[in-house]
Amino acid sequence: MSDGETDRGNHVALVSGGMDSAVAAHVSVRWGPADLLVYLDTGTGLDANREYVEEFADAVGAQLWTLRTQESYADRVETDGFPGPAEHGRMYRKLKERQIGRLATLSGGRGNTSDLHLWTGVRRQESERRMANVTPEQDGPRWTWHAPIHDWSKQDCREYVDRFDLPQNDLWDDLGRSGDCFCGCFGSPEEKIDLEAAGHVDHADWLRNLERDADADDERGRWAWGALTDAEARAERIDAGQMTLCSTCGAVPDGGEPQ
Repeated sequence: MSDGETDRGNHVALVSGGMDSAVAAHVSVRWGPADLLVYLDTGTGLDANREYVEEFADAVGAQLWTLRTQESYADRVETDGFPGPAEHGRMYRKLKERQIGRLATLSGGRGNTSDLHLWTGVRRQESERRMANVTPEQDGPRWTWHAPIHDWSKQDCREYVDRFDLPQNDLWDDLGRSGDCFCGCFGSPEEKIDLEAAGHVDHADWLRNLERDADADDERGRWAWGALTDAEARAERIDAGQMTLCSTCGAVPDGGEPQ
């Protein structure tokens, strides 16, 4: 999988807690060239999801860095209310991309370039839009994206998990996705009920407490107020720069399959 060009630079596998992410990370570490796992802690995710990522890192024998955002989602909600679909780009940059930017700085200095390579579980078959946009390699702002399972099906991923006996995240079945981000930009209020049904009552209560404290008299006082019901419609609202790390954003593509 690696070659002379790929071997140069710093190669990092990003893990979100999702199935695709876990498979791609294992592929990237087992056959190279990634030697580090990175989890982006948005400050809005489930502790159970972070704990799964830690278990996964131990199982594959790779070092794990957890990069936590310096932004306070609670403070943002208290002053401006909950973000909606139009603000997804801003939330993406604050909760995820800035952390990658710091990683790029460590990798290549403070200029506009770095030797950082990021390996992710993005797949072409997740949606029609991804079918046209996902490529094995793509340039990012200061790094290069790699998609080692870009042409895999969900069944391919399941079989890979079984073949290598990878740890499985209970959230894949309980929520149909990882629990790394609950910014709510493309979420649905029903997710709070899903959280309770999955045994994560504390997180559902956290969201409800934020609603109580939100300084907003309009729709922005409700978490996931801009909910969209069609998965493809949601995907169309996410530009190419956000697609790689926000594959679900509250939606469950592939007919309800976990990410």
